[in-house]
Amino acid sequence: MKIELYLVPEDIHGKALKLFLNNNNIKFNEITTEDLELLSSIAQTQLKEKISLLRIKRSHSINVIEGFDEIALNQLLDHIKKYNPKIG
Repeated sequence: MKIELYLVPEDIHGKALKLFLNNNNIKFNEITTEDLELLSSIAQTQLKEKISLLRIKRSHSINVIEGFDEIALNQLLDHIKKYNPKIG
């Protein structure tokens, strides 16, 4: 499993995402960007505004969390606790 945080500077959602990952000792790569085209490409949808994204690559799928989504983040945390995947 590989986790990438696409952090938009000054985005409160991005700061909350980073804090959540750090507080739960989840390893991640951080990419700082303000490129709306790149963010839209990662989200696989046309975004209207810049928002931080969390991309989770698994062996069988790629998931993207837009902004701070507590339910999705808790599901990620539960998955990590249950399956103990290698994160890198």
